Amino acid sequence: MLNPPVSEHAELPSAVLTQVQAILTKDAQADRIALVWPEPIEPRERRRQLSDTALRVVYCPSELAMRELLVAHRPGAERLVMLSPFDETRLSKDVLARLWGCEPKRISPWRTLEQLLRVRQIDPRLTAKSYRWIAEALVDGYERYRGRIAFGDVLDFDKAWRALALALLDFAGEALDLDALLDWSRAAAVDAAVCALPATVVAHLGDWLAPRLGASTELVLSLWRQGHAGDMVAIGLVCSVLYRAGLTPDQALFQARGRLRERVIGGARIADATLEDYGRTTVCYLERLLVEHPYRVLNAALAQAEQLLASLDMQPLAAASDLLPGGYGQRLDRLAQALTAALAGKPIAPALAALADLRRHQLAKVRTEQLSKAELAVRACRWLKTAEVERGSLLQEVQDYVASGGYLDWARGRLWSGDEHEALNRVYTQLVSQVGARRERLNERFSHHLPAIARGDQVDASVLPVERALDGLVAPLAKQQPVLVLVLDGMSHAVYRELAGDLLHHGWVELQPAERTAPCCLLAALPTVTQISRFALLAGALGEGCGADEKKAFAAHPALKALSSTKFPPLLFHKSDLQQPGSGALADGVREIIAGQAHKVVGAVINAVDDQLSSGAQVSVRWSVASIGVLRQILEAARESRRLVILTSDHGHVLDHDMALVKTNAETERFKPVTEPVGVGEVQVSGARVVLPGNQVILPWSERIRYTAKKMGYHGGGSLQEVLIPFGVYRNAGETGPIDGWQEVARQAPDWWALDPVSESIATAAVDAVPAPAARRSKRDAQTLDLFAERPTPSPAVERGDDWIQALLASPVYAQMKARGGRVMVSEAQLRQLLELLSQAGGQQMAAAVAQGLGLPEIRLNGLLAGVQKLLNVDGYPVLAIDRVSKTIRLDLASLKIQFEL
Repeated sequence: MLNPPVSEHAELPSAVLTQVQAILTKDAQADRIALVWPEPIEPRERRRQLSDTALRVVYCPSELAMRELLVAHRPGAERLVMLSPFDETRLSKDVLARLWGCEPKRISPWRTLEQLLRVRQIDPRLTAKSYRWIAEALVDGYERYRGRIAFGDVLDFDKAWRALALALLDFAGEALDLDALLDWSRAAAVDAAVCALPATVVAHLGDWLAPRLGASTELVLSLWRQGHAGDMVAIGLVCSVLYRAGLTPDQALFQARGRLRERVIGGARIADATLEDYGRTTVCYLERLLVEHPYRVLNAALAQAEQLLASLDMQPLAAASDLLPGGYGQRLDRLAQALTAALAGKPIAPALAALADLRRHQLAKVRTEQLSKAELAVRACRWLKTAEVERGSLLQEVQDYVASGGYLDWARGRLWSGDEHEALNRVYTQLVSQVGARRERLNERFSHHLPAIARGDQVDASVLPVERALDGLVAPLAKQQPVLVLVLDGMSHAVYRELAGDLLHHGWVELQPAERTAPCCLLAALPTVTQISRFALLAGALGEGCGADEKKAFAAHPALKALSSTKFPPLLFHKSDLQQPGSGALADGVREIIAGQAHKVVGAVINAVDDQLSSGAQVSVRWSVASIGVLRQILEAARESRRLVILTSDHGHVLDHDMALVKTNAETERFKPVTEPVGVGEVQVSGARVVLPGNQVILPWSERIRYTAKKMGYHGGGSLQEVLIPFGVYRNAGETGPIDGWQEVARQAPDWWALDPVSESIATAAVDAVPAPAARRSKRDAQTLDLFAERPTPSPAVERGDDWIQALLASPVYAQMKARGGRVMVSEAQLRQLLELLSQAGGQQMAAAVAQGLGLPEIRLNGLLAGVQKLLNVDGYPVLAIDRVSKTIRLDLASLKIQFEL
């Protein structure tokens, strides 16, 4: 017999290789394997490597050819595989005796599968004649799902389809539902995989999909038939706006839906309810996806959805989508329109509704700076809606600014830089102009009180001259606990308000004098410059000095010195002392002193604000613990030693918002000698607190005047922003002991600062042509609070009086719950106040608003609520529920009355 040609590269039929693999899986030493194969193959002999086993595969057209191969073959590393058209009935016994298994093996896909998957039984539904194709398909695709599915002892219908989907579509989902298909559809090669499906598989896809997808089966199949398998997410997004509940039907909408069916679904008759559900499912899937992934992972699908909407002439409907970038842009447009109208005298409610709409959009979580500015703009607009009162006393002017002026200046300072959105940029310019004009009038009113401040007239116990801060505030606190006096040079109330909010997030709680309802405030020495006002603060006396003078005076201050030992006197650190040489870290020696308790009074001067003002860089700074050099390390050291942290300044500042340069002979920023004339926006003052020769000076009360070269900001003048100094006292939230004369307080913000939730009806009114989005169904139970659902109208059961509260406190069930709860640290006064707040709010309220209403720091609120839940949640029923995600507290008053038998 002539030796047949040999090839090492020609492909063998996959069924042959799979059968050989199955035999080797069963018997790793199998050799001289014969397979029944009816068709000749060319070339007749081939060599092939299968895993780690070398194969010699030869087609034998006769029994003689088989006998010769068997005689010549020598066992070794290479295994002999013979293909022939002969079964055991057509071969001699001597040939059969030499074969593995003593017979040629038939290539049966089911037998092969049993061997490959090591299953003992196959689902009878699969072995029907009409499903023979699936066995062949599973054998052909074995390598693509090998080892990725645990089949067990039985190859059932679901696992067979799962393996087939993995092999042909690379669909790896363990469960088949719309979420899994949407996730799979985002892969790159999906369309090609569906297009390459064998006709037999395509014909039976419904058998796989229908039991799991129900009514959506035909929709999915239609999309796949039309080549849109990879577009499922984009099409779902379009359906979410075209078929959402609440849309007012019109001709344009009907036409758009018709074009969608024709162009995308291939004219298949799919019910509107199915398309609505498909859109809703897509949105829910994407919202869950965005919990763990950045928004940009959806860029391709979102762009495709917007292109499809544009082709349907339905771009305006994107406004209802919380996902589409076009919807975010339209919401920005609507906010700009609402703000413009509010500035023209219209109600603020549409702007609040538009902002609430904007905050719901997923892109708002990415464009946090833009959202923050939008919130500040609405707040500033709300401030403009407040009544502008006539000039009051100095105390009234000071208290008004301390309560709200810092928040307002924070807002307008950020809004000054504008926004990339053109319409918002225009309205921000208009808003800043109106706020600035009103602020100018406030500064003019305040200027009438500057002579009293210059003389040192007494104002109130909560408003102290800066030179009395050590005696009147710092020393009494240091008698009780070690203190750290942090002086942020040039910090205005605007910077303080922004920074104080971040302090609370870092575990610090604000303290306030127990007998006062307003925060403390200091009055800067005049003119409001560092060498005068900071010296007055740290020396406890009016004067002028440099850093060395401040250190000496601070250490020698009588009240502070009396509290300290001779060995550990009051210490003051300046910028050069705080920083470790060769790095930006806190100096080791300074940290050791602050973290220890030997020195009862330690001071630190941080120049971050003043340094920023002195630069000409056009940079907008977000003031936080992280943004101020060594502040975080200083605070952590103070936390270790349980120090009270006093955060204050020496003066404030004004920012250069198109300030006018006024020529003067003085080489100063914002004050000039009395030898020069008093101009518009200026006032001349005299008195003991003017630390200049003759105790007199000319100060600009207007924030629009500067006497020096342009930079970011200035100080020295007589505006509210420069003269009024913030003074805040904080302690570590882990400390709960009493401090005589002081109490913990909630973060205090003016009423106009709150962005109260708006009802859905108000939001709808602001939408104009596009109806407001309907509440989406999601995978949650009926008790889960939905932040964006329409707020229910308070039922008649929510009584405005406190009769039901009194009945609750007197009820036997409450007595039992109180006894069962043990030492619950909730007083009846606190419980009554909490219930009244929630009742007045219709049964639910934001946590921040509740904390402010109770006068508690928000960080303390969770402990109080946990105690109240022990008292009210009978048998675990959620009478009082807390939604941690939306930070909302809910009181189910109807259930409360049932549980407590009221």
